[in-house]
Amino acid sequence: MPSRRCYNYPAMERIFEAESVAIVGVSERPGNLGGYILKNLMAWGYEGRVYCVNPKGGEAFGHRLYTSVSDLPGPVDLGVIIVPAPAVPGIVDECGRKGIARLAIPSGGFEEFDSGGRELRDALVAAARRHGIRFVGPNCLTVINAHTGLCLPFVPIPPDLPRGAVSIVAQSGGIGLDFLARLKDENTGFAKFVSIGNKTDLDEVDYLEYLGRDPATGVICMYLEDVERGRALMEAARGIDKPILLYKANVEPLARESAQSHTAALANDDAVLDGALRQAGIMRVGRLAELAGYAKVFSLPPLRGNRVALVSPTGGILVLASDQCARRGFVFPPLPASLVEDIKNHLRAGVINISNPVDLGDVHDAEARVYIVDRLMEQEFIDGVIMLLISRMASGEVSTGGIHGLQKNILPDLEALVRKHDKPLVFSLLAVSEVRHGARRMVSLPIFDDAEEAVDAAAALRDFSLRRAR
Repeated sequence: MPSRRCYNYPAMERIFEAESVAIVGVSERPGNLGGYILKNLMAWGYEGRVYCVNPKGGEAFGHRLYTSVSDLPGPVDLGVIIVPAPAVPGIVDECGRKGIARLAIPSGGFEEFDSGGRELRDALVAAARRHGIRFVGPNCLTVINAHTGLCLPFVPIPPDLPRGAVSIVAQSGGIGLDFLARLKDENTGFAKFVSIGNKTDLDEVDYLEYLGRDPATGVICMYLEDVERGRALMEAARGIDKPILLYKANVEPLARESAQSHTAALANDDAVLDGALRQAGIMRVGRLAELAGYAKVFSLPPLRGNRVALVSPTGGILVLASDQCARRGFVFPPLPASLVEDIKNHLRAGVINISNPVDLGDVHDAEARVYIVDRLMEQEFIDGVIMLLISRMASGEVSTGGIHGLQKNILPDLEALVRKHDKPLVFSLLAVSEVRHGARRMVSLPIFDDAEEAVDAAAALRDFSLRRAR
């Protein structure tokens, strides 16, 4: 195959910010994938021009079907080709003659399929090169721009997914959609999504560089099965002043065999890759579930150091979290006598010895708990607070029963403290899932399922904050 060409920001912008789209392969036949793409655009409120192509002509879902790309009445920013693989190179040629220079190709059946598929891949690349075309895919779900309604996957995508600042680069379309669902569970919005599939033309380096400059993107999350241009990826990451989170799969022998049949991915030397990622400032996560939680923690103010106050209503969880804090390099500054005396004034029975970590087991008043956290966050020697909360409720109505039996839900007050002090408050909520989901809809704070996860996320925030400061 010809070597990859250099990344170009306007070229990528014409894909993600396309103001006109032509879908080749649309019909009203049940199960037609082009029809799903069209319906996604309609459901997401895409306001750009949409053209549909089918050799039989006619109409589909209220849109005229042009019999060929050549018949389209106006210029097109982005073509979407969803036809059987043998027909793709010819359509690419036709798009080039029409002046369509950017394509999204979800069709499968190329190098991930068999040797004949590799020949089709080469024909596709040759056609694209003849006309200076850049393309996403093939064998992927292509792209979504949550803020413009450009939604091009060939499966139904619910339009109620929250919009925000997290952007996703996923080599697997299924994993990418799972990640979008996890973000929704976290009440975290996304900005851009790209499923890169075989990445025959544009690859993870191109998308990383684009998202690094994209003003709508605040956090970049990546799922990759292989990294072909490792040095270029590291160089791109070093120039990006945004959190970059990576889940790298395909590291075990059995996984490698599966990946080759999935997206034709080849394995890399994982130990070498791990060291290079650290040097480039890319944060590697060990579980897919961590991506969504870590992505949200960067909405908090920076954690400018290792000095934290650890707060919990029960001693057992406090010990568990203290161990994890020690493993992640956090320290607990001692509290001055005046602050300890102030906290003691809010205790009920006075049976707890106040220190840092702070055991609030004897504080049963909601306002008192908020006041104590307020006092901790205002201390110059504390960089942030890690707080562990418990809900004994059995329903999802967080606001009626409070947290840990309190008569008032304190989550909005805690969120206000973050804005007041410009310091992070990272907390976990031990509760049934309905309560956590209700809490996440109530506030924009990241809410973690357990104490160790909260500590790990705080460490990720600290590491990025310190790297950014340097």
